[in-house]
Amino acid sequence: MQAVASKLWLWFYYLVPANPILVRVVQGASKRPRHLWMRVAYLTGLLSLVLISLFLALSGKNASLAELAKDASQTFTHAAIGQLALMCFLAPAFTASAITQERDAQTFNILLSTPLSSAQIVFGSLMSRLYFVLVLLVAGLPIFLMTMVYGGVTSGQIIESFLLAGSTAILTGALAIFVAMLGVGSGRTIFSFYLVIALYLIFIYLTATWWDGTWMEMSTANLSGERMSWLTALHPFLALDVALNRIYAPPVSRLGEYSSLAQFALAYPSVAYVTWTLLLAFLLTVASVGLVRRGAKTGEPTFFGSVTARFRKNPVGERTRTPRTVWKNPVAWREAKTHAAGGMPLRWALITGGFTGPLILFYYHLQGGLTPGEIQKWLAAVIIIQFALALLMAANTAATSITKEKESLSMELLLTTPLTSRYILWGKLRGLVSFTLPLILGPVAALLLFALHGLGSEDAVRVAWAETVLEVGVLLVIYTALACVIGLWRSLNSKTNVAATMHSLGLLILLCGGASLIGFAVAKEGSGEFGAFLAPFTPFTAIRYHVHPRALFDTAAEFAQGAVRVRMAGLIGSIVAALLYTFVVWRLYAGLVRNFDMTLRKQTAN
Repeated sequence: MQAVASKLWLWFYYLVPANPILVRVVQGASKRPRHLWMRVAYLTGLLSLVLISLFLALSGKNASLAELAKDASQTFTHAAIGQLALMCFLAPAFTASAITQERDAQTFNILLSTPLSSAQIVFGSLMSRLYFVLVLLVAGLPIFLMTMVYGGVTSGQIIESFLLAGSTAILTGALAIFVAMLGVGSGRTIFSFYLVIALYLIFIYLTATWWDGTWMEMSTANLSGERMSWLTALHPFLALDVALNRIYAPPVSRLGEYSSLAQFALAYPSVAYVTWTLLLAFLLTVASVGLVRRGAKTGEPTFFGSVTARFRKNPVGERTRTPRTVWKNPVAWREAKTHAAGGMPLRWALITGGFTGPLILFYYHLQGGLTPGEIQKWLAAVIIIQFALALLMAANTAATSITKEKESLSMELLLTTPLTSRYILWGKLRGLVSFTLPLILGPVAALLLFALHGLGSEDAVRVAWAETVLEVGVLLVIYTALACVIGLWRSLNSKTNVAATMHSLGLLILLCGGASLIGFAVAKEGSGEFGAFLAPFTPFTAIRYHVHPRALFDTAAEFAQGAVRVRMAGLIGSIVAALLYTFVVWRLYAGLVRNFDMTLRKQTAN
């Protein structure tokens, strides 16, 4: 018995604590200056958020103890939400590249030839990447403890927020490893993972917060009249709202009609979320172990591949391809028409969804099942989701546009042609925008359909105006061009698809997310005409308040009185924002052209 226990301990010891991959990464990568500065930046940003929030809350007034506790609670709320959002981004960013970096460096097969077992490869890759994220999480604990000085924040809330962030990081890390083991291309792996995470978080959150049909009558309503959704235990931010007492969970005594497991999940959503995420993370990790030496990964034929190959029709005679007409700029044609970045099934799924969702809402509008205000709210949500996915795909495609040329060594051939750097970059930018435009065609067509249907109707019953179609269409194209030029910038300055994709998606999420959070707060405070003018300066506020301008007013009567002025202010703001973002895109494009040759020469020399 003692010998069995000793062997089990040695197996576990070399699986996690003394895992060679984990030891190598922790000892080597954690000492790099880049990681040091990332830790400093994370903690500095978190500390600045807490200190600035406390300073603004306490400056200029002699606050009572109750007000100090309330302000500290608000500061902790902002910090906890920001920390959870960073965990949702940082964990997959580090773990998704665990296997793909080995594959890009042509060292994955060498890793398979070592005495390391499949479990050691998976757990070592997972824990070595999660180590950096979890260390950041633990390092921020003293900053959160500062919010307890004035009261209003309990130790239980801090523990719950850290458990939610930690379990989310572990789950996203395990899921990233699983997707990486299934995926073929590194850029596609990271993008697919981010797409799944974004879809899940956005869809569940909007459904739980906007659709009162998911609200539980057994829970107590907060000051805004919102109740806890039965989806809360499935979403980290919804569970965090309960932990922060922004939403109230129903007591167990009111859940007698549910089973014991459902009572536990509904009465304690934070604990339930942590439990099922850790369990799912373990199952995904175990499944990944079985995929490490999968035949498809090493080029060996699989059982299903051998079976399907027997039913494929072999072409008889000479194989030909239908000739295609190339654009005047062949680089633009190649990016837009040959789909070199891949992901065509996903692209067509997004295009189909962009038409299907708004058409369903239009059907409900014709049936009279929803009021114009409700239609606008849901239509804005659908367009926001569709455009967020379009931005992610645009940034991912642009991020691999130049790096794939470097990795395939076709960039050297391209530079030997008479094509100039301006011609190449303009062709890539134009082709990438053309490749992404069908993704936003559905929402714009839906707005046009609503606008045509509402011609001649009163403002109170109209869903969209004619200028709304033009404003949203122009802004979406410009925002897409900005995402593409950001992806091109990172693709030019990165050597691999993994780095370019990770940097592009991260930068886009931070910029759009941060700008939209500020935009929503500013537009809501400047309700009415001023809010409508400011809304176009951030992507998601532009969609929200152009499609649903009623949200800028407290009542429908106030909106009816100021509808004309809001429309004019929104039009002026859209023109100013379009000109501003066009200038930004042009300046970034000019910088790319100016540094194109020098950047490639430096990378070639290194």
